[in-house]
Amino acid sequence: MINRWAAAGSAVVGSFGAVGLATAVAGSAPWRYVSESGVPGAPHAPLYQVSLVLLACSLALLAVATRPVCGLIALSLALSSPLAALSGVVHCSPGCPLPPYESTTPQDLVHAAAAIGALLLCALAILLYWFRVRWIAWLGMLIAWPPLILSAVGVVFVGRSLFTGVMERAALVGVSAWVVVAAVRHAWVREPQ
Repeated sequence: MINRWAAAGSAVVGSFGAVGLATAVAGSAPWRYVSESGVPGAPHAPLYQVSLVLLACSLALLAVATRPVCGLIALSLALSSPLAALSGVVHCSPGCPLPPYESTTPQDLVHAAAAIGALLLCALAILLYWFRVRWIAWLGMLIAWPPLILSAVGVVFVGRSLFTGVMERAALVGVSAWVVVAAVRHAWVREPQ
């Protein structure tokens, strides 16, 4: 029963986090990195930070809900949670500089590493679902993986651009939607104990 409550909580908290993140990022120019919405002085920086912490809580609750299904899925989600929170709490400097195109600070690197780590672990959870609940894996591979891969390509090979900005936004929408759908599924379906 606790797993279903955790899943329901994950769906609710994740929905609020996703809507908050979308609201915080919506006003920024599409060629900017998503993280630039969390820089102090940005119009919705506090909302951006709170929304990432809410999404991190959603990941932690989903980890509790998925424990009976697959320990590895739960572990990847549990590990992604503090990284997502860290990426919200530790903001990048103005412009969110990333190597190799710009000079960075240690804080920029911590923020970027935490965000990338959280997204990679979510992508791993999507893949691991293939062995347990295939339609959730298919959904994640359809809506989250393509923009995740393309945003990584954009960051590494293109740098700050309209392409990278749009792909980052699409990746966050895809991952957030996948988390909420997976949470609703676990809240709805009784898992064997």
